[in-house]
Amino acid sequence: MVGVTLVQALRQAVGEDVVTDRAIDLSRFAHDASHYLLRPQAVVLAAGTDDVARAVAVARAHGVGVTFRSGGTSLSGQGVSDGVLIDTRRGFRDVEVLDGGARVRCQPGATVRAVNARLAAYGRILGPDPASEIACTIGGVVADNSSGMACGTTQNTYRTLAGLELVLLSGTVIDTAAADADAHLKAIEPELWQGLARLRDRVRGNADSVRRIRHQFSMKNTMGYGVNSFLDFDDPVQILAHLMVGSEGTLGFIAAATFDTVPLLPK
Repeated sequence: MVGVTLVQALRQAVGEDVVTDRAIDLSRFAHDASHYLLRPQAVVLAAGTDDVARAVAVARAHGVGVTFRSGGTSLSGQGVSDGVLIDTRRGFRDVEVLDGGARVRCQPGATVRAVNARLAAYGRILGPDPASEIACTIGGVVADNSSGMACGTTQNTYRTLAGLELVLLSGTVIDTAAADADAHLKAIEPELWQGLARLRDRVRGNADSVRRIRHQFSMKNTMGYGVNSFLDFDDPVQILAHLMVGSEGTLGFIAAATFDTVPLLPK
């Protein structure tokens, strides 16, 4: 009965055609590229940011977890869920080349290969270079901190990220690239802003924490949150943006990501 109530609430909030609980669909989304098998209670085929925000609100009200899934290429099970699975592969594929190829804005369902194909005419490419670029998508590249073999510690997702459009679990939407982003976050999410500021000061005030973080992120490190953001950035909104790198969906939904691109070397 709880599952039926959840599905009904999702359909009322998002739309009949957007939510499915058919056995064949739940089975199809019960696995990704990993060896894990988790059957979701419902799948939301989100077409836009509003669909995601509404589905998250319903799941939160019902005490059910949410998992965002795009390419489903992870080998560690991030793309499966026994709660509400929100598929962002279909409706979030836009790619916009900016500043003559110096930057690119991508939605989370766009594959790395598709983004690089758009950039090729400008002699540019994304810094992160996961081997599964033909299938993996931008949402996972940021949320899982995918980096590939060539980008090292200077051209990875963290270092080339220019901005994110985020949907927080409260439903708040933040564009971290906006000029007034930090003031906006402080005004509408004051507790979050203050908490990030306190953590920043606490980390910086502990010499051992600073030493450990500097050491850990001086080498290739794709595990967990980008906590080096507490040392690299002053504004809480930029700390939040870079904490999203490696967050695996735990802090919010990445509706779009803007990257500084790197040269496409001919050899």
